[in-house]
Amino acid sequence: MSCNLAAGITLGCRDNAGGVNKVWITDYDNVTGITQNTGSTITAISGTGTFYSFELIRTTSEMTETINASLENGTVFYTQELTMFFAKLEQYKRNIIKTLAQSFRLAVVFEDNNGSYFLLGQEYGMFVSAGSNVTGLALGDRQGYNLTLQALEQLPMNELSGPLATIVSGMTVES
Repeated sequence: MSCNLAAGITLGCRDNAGGVNKVWITDYDNVTGITQNTGSTITAISGTGTFYSFELIRTTSEMTETINASLENGTVFYTQELTMFFAKLEQYKRNIIKTLAQSFRLAVVFEDNNGSYFLLGQEYGMFVSAGSNVTGLALGDRQGYNLTLQALEQLPMNELSGPLATIVSGMTVES
């Protein structure tokens, strides 16, 4: 089977902004169905439980999806990494991060600073792969929690057709 290129990519406009605005996380098993259109855009997510909201400070968090390809093995897979920072060391944050770190599979949606929403870990789920608690050195240094979630997927992430709260069925979405 050969793969035939069917389209190109245009230059577009300079109206793009980097960074992650907000993240929602739920247990992977809470998601019971994902509906996609012919372009693979996610149009509906169904399930039970809650997508919990994680608010982020501007310019402290990012998502990177890396293509991992082996010509020799004929394989391609994608590594998705979401790094987040939560300011101020506090017990309740510690407890939530501890629970996330103990979870094997998480379903994660993030909103970028362009107002687009994406699902990470769609097939296999995400997991905590790294983290650190930092105090900084000087009075003006960063103090809080660094957390990295990772997924290894056969396909790249898919965009949602709109805000998470508008496409979810049967689940609660914290605002």
